[in-house]
Amino acid sequence: MDVSFLLVFTALILIGYLFEVISPKTRIPNIIILLGLGMLSQELVILMDWPKPDFSNVVPELGTVGLILIVLEGTLELKITKEKLPLLSKTLGLAFFSIVTLCVFLGFWFNTQGYTFKDSLLNAIPISIISSAIAIPTAKMLSAKDKEFIIFESSLSDIIGVTVFNYISATAIINGQSLLNFMGQVGISILFSVIGALTLTLILSRLNHRIKFMPIIALILFLYAIAKGYHLPALILILVFGLVVANIEKITELKWFNRFDPSNLLKEIHRFEEITTELTFVVRVSFFVIFGFTIDLHSLLNPETLVLSSIIFALIVLLRIFQLLILRLPVFPLAYVAPRGLITILLFVSIPASQTIESVDQTLITQVILMTSLFMMGATIFSQKGTDESKTKEKDSPQEKLDILHSQDS
Repeated sequence: MDVSFLLVFTALILIGYLFEVISPKTRIPNIIILLGLGMLSQELVILMDWPKPDFSNVVPELGTVGLILIVLEGTLELKITKEKLPLLSKTLGLAFFSIVTLCVFLGFWFNTQGYTFKDSLLNAIPISIISSAIAIPTAKMLSAKDKEFIIFESSLSDIIGVTVFNYISATAIINGQSLLNFMGQVGISILFSVIGALTLTLILSRLNHRIKFMPIIALILFLYAIAKGYHLPALILILVFGLVVANIEKITELKWFNRFDPSNLLKEIHRFEEITTELTFVVRVSFFVIFGFTIDLHSLLNPETLVLSSIIFALIVLLRIFQLLILRLPVFPLAYVAPRGLITILLFVSIPASQTIESVDQTLITQVILMTSLFMMGATIFSQKGTDESKTKEKDSPQEKLDILHSQDS
């Protein structure tokens, strides 16, 4: 192994960890810092006249793995209860409403430029999806209530967006029959993901080998690839799998489950969550630094593209505020947290060359990603973080104890 590669990779992980630690204190999302680190690295390579590596093939593959792990990490934190069903329905409605309205606006706009409506929608979808890869890490800086809402909404936005994108790209004629067939595929994905999640958790409870978590993560990636190969909505498999594992406590309450040693299983699942978090961190840091490295800084200042991306950004913000008001949801900080990112890049690069739109290029996509990410900083800078509130309670707790003692003495 090249020593220089080892030095760069380890330095990258350590710097990424440093940003992870200081990000809650600076209120700057670490994703923005990582993109900036990648851009600075590119300028350093040019300045030092070093050979510039080609990451064009690495970005889509690393991004796919990152998307799977980030959605899995986010859903593993979600506990479903009867009290949270209204929250789930609101996030589902907002995610669906956001994608559909923005897609229709942009689709008709691109259609007026002489492109078919199908190609227009295909190019509009990547810009219409909230990136869970950016939203979920940022949500950790917000209150517990806002964090939960954003995790649900961004994960559902990814899934709905990818599902609609796959449907439009794979369907020659969009009609009732093709839509019915596609809904059947969604149902099959949900069924297999539930069965797979229960099977893997039972295997986890019976495995005694010291190596058990990485094979399970590899199997999840394998199942995703199989579902993708058969044109099934593969991301739904990851979402349902994560939700089943996260809420396995509900299943362990059943009597027949006692034979699988529920207490030990819950400990193993907790360890699985920790391993997933660690692995997601490495992939996320690597992806955004590499993507930042591939950004052409000079093209970002292209005035023509900048005008178009500014219009799209304004449309994203205005439509989101309108949708939040319609659904009677708090505008702040939710209006700020609608970043475009990983999923936008992955879907954009997967559009066939024959169906691309000239004005929707990599520069436009990058500008929209940066604008929405910088705008998102408003939510983290001006909002009250839930952990700060808990720290205040912890500081007050000794005084509360003294008050109790005084009352007992009296």
